[in-house]
Amino acid sequence: MLPFLLAEVAHKENNAPLYAICVGSHDQKPIDRPTGYSEHQLFLCKRGSGAFKAQGKNETLLTQGMAYVLPAGVSHSYSALDESEEWELGFVAFNGKASEAFLEMLGERLMSPLDISRFESLWDKLSSLWHLIDLNRGNAYWETSKRVYDMLLFLLEEAAPARKFDKVNSKVAQPNTNLDAAVKLIHNHFEERLLLSNVARSVGYSVQHFHRLFVASYGVTPQRYILQLRMRKGKELFEEVSGITVEKVAQQLGMEPSYFIRMFKRTYGETPKVWNKRR
Repeated sequence: MLPFLLAEVAHKENNAPLYAICVGSHDQKPIDRPTGYSEHQLFLCKRGSGAFKAQGKNETLLTQGMAYVLPAGVSHSYSALDESEEWELGFVAFNGKASEAFLEMLGERLMSPLDISRFESLWDKLSSLWHLIDLNRGNAYWETSKRVYDMLLFLLEEAAPARKFDKVNSKVAQPNTNLDAAVKLIHNHFEERLLLSNVARSVGYSVQHFHRLFVASYGVTPQRYILQLRMRKGKELFEEVSGITVEKVAQQLGMEPSYFIRMFKRTYGETPKVWNKRR
């Protein structure tokens, strides 16, 4: 699950034709919005099934591997078919001048379930967008805009009546897929001793090429990304586990206590002990 994350870049919306408002995924609870939502929304069904009802449309079923686009200001409601079962729904709220053209191009497929043949690739794009915003906050405005555009373009391609792929298109898409795989590896093993050479090799890149692509996509070096991830996980442990010691947190992050304390203070401006007492 990707907890609800508000993009801290919305104040710059006049600068880019597309921008994200919020992103995340969770076990979806019933929603009823008689006056609609203020932004356009893209929903992705990762697991389970639920029903969508939008103004002017019949109730439709959204099941695993499907997407659904809902324009701003449209009265709607949605809920799981069986409340005893998990309905994992990913979402991106977006807007911008270019969003209207995207909605227009969807045409009759708007507010209709879309079968996504490459659903995992689209889900990885959502996850990548979440991690980008989470780690960079307001410092990734333009890259966030590009990620939103990439997701919507991907969706249009999937929703097109007839899709044609060639070898060139496959090669162009490959670097993003490889980077997403590398980020997954980092998140699954952040507490281990991650060597950049091993991460790069696991996705078929040399260290230099991987480093260059990573910085271009995420705005930070892989090493900085891993450090930021560990610091955020450390804060989460302090918040979620009452009475946990600095030494225990450092151990779970795969760091020496002294190094963890030093990096925590450099990141948040105070030691873990002081931060933990103050919150």
